[in-house]
Amino acid sequence: MAKKLGNDYRPWIESAVAGTYNEIKGNTTLSISRSGSTFSIGTKSDFPVDPQAPGSRGHSISLGVIPDLPDADGYERLMTLARSSSVAAIGFQIRKGGSSGVTPGDVVYECDVYVTQDDNDLNQNSPVGASVTLVAGAVPTIDELA
Repeated sequence: MAKKLGNDYRPWIESAVAGTYNEIKGNTTLSISRSGSTFSIGTKSDFPVDPQAPGSRGHSISLGVIPDLPDADGYERLMTLARSSSVAAIGFQIRKGGSSGVTPGDVVYECDVYVTQDDNDLNQNSPVGASVTLVAGAVPTIDELA
């Protein structure tokens, strides 16, 4: 059975030209968490148990980067948008196929996202790193592992 390799999946961010994306260079880790919320459907007659039903699902993307600068169209654009006072969502994709990522089948995840956290790692004897958390600002238009 063939195995998929994480090295083949790369994050891309929408450029200033709508519909055009650039790779975020220096990516080291990338993961998507699809978590669901619940809500109570319990009544007094269910006591002491509180039955739950599934609610909305959230998408959270964790991105680790050792910035490969200059990367004005990738990492630097992401940080500029993340740290601006604008509250606009950012077009984001995950593409398979390494840095080529030019064929339509390469996009395995596409969604408008918000940056909710960005951290820097400034440790002794290691490269400067960054970690970014993105959350879905809309329903993903593509969400598949291909």
